[in-house]
Amino acid sequence: MDQTGMDRKIEKKTWSQKRILTLVGIILVLILSSFGLQVFNKKIYKVNTSKISVKKAFEGDFQDVILIDGDVEPINLVLVNTLEGGTVEEVFIGNGVYVEKGTPLLRLSNPSATLGYMNQETAIIEQINNLRSLKLSLEKDQRDLKESLIDSENSLAEVERNYKVDSVLYSKNIIARNDFVEREESFKYLKNKRDFMNQNVIKSSQENLVQIGQINTSISLMQRNLELIRENIEKLLVRAPISGMLSSFDPDIGESYNKNQTVAKIDVQSGFKVKGLVDEYYLSTVKQGQLANFSFNGDLINLQVKKVFPEVKSRKFEIELIFVNDLPKNIAIGQSLQVRLELSKSKKSIMIPRGNYFQASGGQYVFVLDGKGEAHKRYIKLGNQNPSYYQVLEGLNANEEFISSSYDDFKNYESIKINQ
Repeated sequence: MDQTGMDRKIEKKTWSQKRILTLVGIILVLILSSFGLQVFNKKIYKVNTSKISVKKAFEGDFQDVILIDGDVEPINLVLVNTLEGGTVEEVFIGNGVYVEKGTPLLRLSNPSATLGYMNQETAIIEQINNLRSLKLSLEKDQRDLKESLIDSENSLAEVERNYKVDSVLYSKNIIARNDFVEREESFKYLKNKRDFMNQNVIKSSQENLVQIGQINTSISLMQRNLELIRENIEKLLVRAPISGMLSSFDPDIGESYNKNQTVAKIDVQSGFKVKGLVDEYYLSTVKQGQLANFSFNGDLINLQVKKVFPEVKSRKFEIELIFVNDLPKNIAIGQSLQVRLELSKSKKSIMIPRGNYFQASGGQYVFVLDGKGEAHKRYIKLGNQNPSYYQVLEGLNANEEFISSSYDDFKNYESIKINQ
């Protein structure tokens, strides 16, 4: 049977009137909520003009500058260190006086080291005496050999004269052959003995020359060691290594010092420098040759970075600055300064003065005056800063005015009504 003619099932409509009314109601609620939120966000905070401060953005030469603490120090400061450890036995001079190079400052006592040096000194002196005795013995032996050679030559000369006379007599048959042969053999014996002794003297002289040279070299080395030992004993007496003004010198009798420990400083009085402490944040920014300045007795004194010490201690690193021009009068060692260190060259920028507004806004926005008695929150972008100004990269134009006092009371508002 053909089913196409049968009644089909009619589906109900999805969008009923009740459902449509519900949806319309939800939309109206969302619209009203959105409108209410906008009204809330646009609420206005009212403030009297006497309660706020107003500053103006401007265009000028911005320079990235930081303030650092500095101390005046001698430009050439020499440390006085102990050359040997010990306890203070005697103090010869007081702090804060001018000393000449070599002036005794204090004497240390170290019985153990002194005894060791004295034992070494005694042993070396004994070795030197033994070598000198050996040298004298060799020289005496050489003289004895030469004396024996002289005696031999004298004996040979006498026998040689007799031998020559007998040779003439024998040739004339005046003396017997046996007497002549005896004279000849005596002459040959003494001649051979003389030649042997002569060779022995020459050989001994050469050997003694080498040995005595070695002895002299050994004695020289030992004498040098002896001088070093005596210098080590002398090291217990601490002397000024250079002429200058003595400072940081305050030893007490009985106080102990280690070897190479600093006991004083000497200012060579060749000028002054400034030692500054910089936050580690600027370690990669501070370079040799950068300029700085500070105010002193109403004048601006220029400095230049000479050295940067990269070692960080207590989150700071040290720099050394020198004076560009003549030293200011009345400046003294140990004087504390506030130094303005220039991190970059000046360039044209929009700038705004620093103020209490930064604490609440974090530099992300300011309230800009519209000239109609209101100020509106505007987001900005800041760049570098110095002790007086922030560099504005985006969001403000020159001559626009903004509230520079604290935003704590109205930081959650978008607009401010300024009442006279």
